[in-house]
Amino acid sequence: MNSRNRFVMLLCLNVFFLIMFFSLSMILENNTPPLSVISDMINGSAPAYRYEVIQDLKIPRGLTAILAGGMLGLAGAMIQSLSRNPLAEPGLIGVTAGGVCAAVLWITFGPAHLQLSFFLPFFACFGGILAAFFVYVLSSYTKKMSSVFLLNGILISAVLQAVTSFILLRHQEALGSILLWTIGSLNGRVWTHLNLLWPIAVPALIAGLLTAGIANAWRLGTESAVLLGLSLKKTNALLFFISALLTAGAVSIVGAIGFIGLIGPHIAKRIVGEDARKSFPISMLLSSLLLLTADLIAQYIFSFLPFSFISQNIQLPAGAVTVIMGVPFFLYLLRKQT
Repeated sequence: MNSRNRFVMLLCLNVFFLIMFFSLSMILENNTPPLSVISDMINGSAPAYRYEVIQDLKIPRGLTAILAGGMLGLAGAMIQSLSRNPLAEPGLIGVTAGGVCAAVLWITFGPAHLQLSFFLPFFACFGGILAAFFVYVLSSYTKKMSSVFLLNGILISAVLQAVTSFILLRHQEALGSILLWTIGSLNGRVWTHLNLLWPIAVPALIAGLLTAGIANAWRLGTESAVLLGLSLKKTNALLFFISALLTAGAVSIVGAIGFIGLIGPHIAKRIVGEDARKSFPISMLLSSLLLLTADLIAQYIFSFLPFSFISQNIQLPAGAVTVIMGVPFFLYLLRKQT
């Protein structure tokens, strides 16, 4: 099988598993076997609330997971290409910390009559992009921007996380509504959130995929990229701000979900190689699948654990599951690099 046919097969396989897990998320329920749910729906004997839950809660939640996961995965692949650092991920460029800090500021100090689902994601997205802008400005004063912007991103993230912690200490009454933002969660994501996400996700994902050729040239090294006609400043800005927009858009809806943008791109490169024309779309699809799977685990893990002292109706935030998945993977990559 040649590489093109293998790539097409992998794309189809990823789409198949996405459809399968999305369908599984529609029929999983606590205390009810999936086959029983399917049988009731086929026979028309399912209670009316089940259709309402699927339509109003499960479908938008699943689609949000797919879009947000794809955005984080593609952003991670682009940042790794730009920095030429296999351990880079979207949270290192300051966008995640900026989005969370902006969300915390809005929840704590925003006008009470504007505490609506539209304004909070908008403000969080603006905060993430603003943080990325500061990182870019700080990094643009050096000729080695591609290797410095991660350090500046870590610096800006540390400052913003300190601000977030200070606000939480001074306003502990807001801790409950803020906690899920700092961890990352898909709980309560409905059509309103999806309708805010997809107008950012679709053009940003398309733009990110179209930069694959530039990323390939950049991967060859700075001198080779210049010989191929690339402008260093424009290339840095293009890859950086598209990845920042992808990250900010995802964080503004699902919060600070970590490691998705690290795991997906690495698995993709192991499967299809370093060619960004192949690794970018596979990274996007794999990361969508990872976040969708993590959210399913977060929702139903306690239904399958034999612990009577834990309620089966408790749902973990998806960000907690991705951390459990990501930490061992990061340690494995770190050991492999050293």
